[in-house]
Amino acid sequence: MAMTFDATLKDMGRQSPQAFLSAFDRPPAVPVKLLNVDLSTVTTAADLVLGLGEPLQEIVHMDFQSSAAAWKHADVMVYNALLFANHHVPVHTIVLLLRPEAAHANMNGVIDYAPRPGSGRMHFSYQLVRVWELPAAELLAADPNVAPLALLGRLPEGQSLEEGLASVAQQLVARLEKEVPPDRVKTLLTDALLLTGLRVRRDVAARIFRGIRAMQESDTYLMILDEGQEKALREVVLFLGEDQVGAPDESVKERLNGVTDLDRLKRMIRKAPKAANWQEILDTP
Repeated sequence: MAMTFDATLKDMGRQSPQAFLSAFDRPPAVPVKLLNVDLSTVTTAADLVLGLGEPLQEIVHMDFQSSAAAWKHADVMVYNALLFANHHVPVHTIVLLLRPEAAHANMNGVIDYAPRPGSGRMHFSYQLVRVWELPAAELLAADPNVAPLALLGRLPEGQSLEEGLASVAQQLVARLEKEVPPDRVKTLLTDALLLTGLRVRRDVAARIFRGIRAMQESDTYLMILDEGQEKALREVVLFLGEDQVGAPDESVKERLNGVTDLDRLKRMIRKAPKAANWQEILDTP
């Protein structure tokens, strides 16, 4: 799951690096370019690496976290050091924690230790951004290419989570349709839908975006709708099957979870009330 959100944020950042710098660092006063750096020596690539200036004067490394990782702080320190070693310019690291579940006690903005006091010391600090603490209204007002992150921001009080997210989604749509070309609107709303899945179940996220015209042509939206229907239909099969032939064991549930054809699931529902056993239901073509 984390890979999905990493890819979403990386794509957003690569589409508009200036927007991400303005939102989470400072507006760049010099040219900005993407540095496509594969830090293969640490087995994984840094999320977003931006070069400032021509010739290069500084690097900003952004890392996106959707889940807690006890040693992520060590990873970002290594990325920072490798970028410095490769490019010989100062490197500023920003870690964006996308939701409370991404927080870990080790991720506190600093690594500081001295195994031999007085004979050397490691001190590394980085900027830590807790996105859920940023007001959604501020993120909505940011560059349109950053605005989908408003779905992860702090919502106004007095509304349920779903109501608050629906309100933000509606405001996001209104702004994007005024300021962004139609093809880009579709992409940014798909990003917003995927990010909303960090806060609520995917079927709830799909419901929030259901009324948005631009989403009706989105492959991601249609996929999530299908997944929501699959889940509901499987639950009906389980309910009717248990009533007819008894509780299913884990192997039955596992096989049923592998069925993704909506029409086949509907045929299973029709079969369940007259089946002799679970095998008969599962064998429904």
